[in-house]
Amino acid sequence: MKYNTVAAMPDIRFSAIGFGCWSLGSGSGWLDSSDDESTATIHRALECGIRFFDTAPVYGFGGSERVLGKALRGRRDDIVLASKCGLLWGDDKVIRRCLAAESIRAEVDASLRRLQVDHLDLLQLHWPDHDTPLEETARALLDVLAAGKARYVGVTNFSLSDAERLAAMVPIASFQGLYNLLERNPQGYHAERLEYRTERDILPYCLNKGIAFIPYSPLFQGLLAGELSADNRFGADDVRSNNPKLNGSAFARYFGVTEALKSIAAREGLSLVELALGWLCSNPAVTTVICGAQHPRQIAANAAAGDIVLPAKLLEEIDALLARHGLPAE
Repeated sequence: MKYNTVAAMPDIRFSAIGFGCWSLGSGSGWLDSSDDESTATIHRALECGIRFFDTAPVYGFGGSERVLGKALRGRRDDIVLASKCGLLWGDDKVIRRCLAAESIRAEVDASLRRLQVDHLDLLQLHWPDHDTPLEETARALLDVLAAGKARYVGVTNFSLSDAERLAAMVPIASFQGLYNLLERNPQGYHAERLEYRTERDILPYCLNKGIAFIPYSPLFQGLLAGELSADNRFGADDVRSNNPKLNGSAFARYFGVTEALKSIAAREGLSLVELALGWLCSNPAVTTVICGAQHPRQIAANAAAGDIVLPAKLLEEIDALLARHGLPAE
């Protein structure tokens, strides 16, 4: 497994492949997830050299953090632990954005309890909250840093202008955004409109500032893992049923190009997972790729891509293939 560093966090070594923890636990909203299987998957990730774990309070409404904390008990010094704040929910599980100062402080304390740790390596703002002044959010982040409850802070899904404004008030060490082989400058994620364009704006910004870029949904929620069929249908209890790109007429185009990518991968002696993750790992702006997994075999397959660097000629061939299929269209 390759390990990366960035100037903004010189004392942290990121495994090139990380673990995105949205699907952990029986309450995750992902089909077939269970606490026991998630725990086994976490332990297998450690065996494979994965050291970066990315979770959030809202994943499983606290369930992901609880499962992760229990599974990693006694291994705190072996890992880089990231969580988030800014998405709240009530008994009805309706989610709302909030980056008010008191809310951030309360969320961080609750995350530390669920994770059974005394600090996070990285605290990320999950989504922008345009109803709270950035100045107030910045003060709360400075308080969290001063209290030693997080070593570094970052942003997720922020516009470039808001990220720059916030960085003028508090050190910003990372940007997490939607990015994969088929979604390079996406305009939306599920029903959420994105205020940034990843490849056009965010990757150059991260390289220029020496901060980490952490792509989420690197396997397009299973499509680039080769797990979906042409007639795939998600049940109502699967969060992917709410992704318009994986349902209806849009899905056919994405599925078609994925089948073509499978052929290229096979010719190169790679799995589709290795091709998709290797494509990300070949980008110098990408620090760690957070892949979700529900089973030990999946995380082992993800980890195998940690040392892959695709040659320039192959990258050009992939670009040409996507162009023939009208991608990236965003």
